[in-house]
Amino acid sequence: RWYHKAADQGDTDAQLNLGEMYQDGKGVAKDYSEAARWFRKAAAQGQVSAQFHLGLMCQGGEGVAQDDEEAMRWFRKAADQ
Repeated sequence: RWYHKAADQGDTDAQLNLGEMYQDGKGVAKDYSEAARWFRKAAAQGQVSAQFHLGLMCQGGEGVAQDDEEAMRWFRKAADQ
């Protein structure tokens, strides 16, 4: 798929979209760990929506270990932009 190719090349919007697809199970099997992986890639490059999504996943323990401090770090990064 186009999203995978673009995401693998570092496109943050494609990484965000893949994260959402895996989180919602749209076009792929629902996989919270895979969603978190793609959100983290985009978030690390400053993609605000991915930072927020990753914060929510850390807060709820979906696909990652539940960690309120990590969630707050991602929420703050998103808010600071």
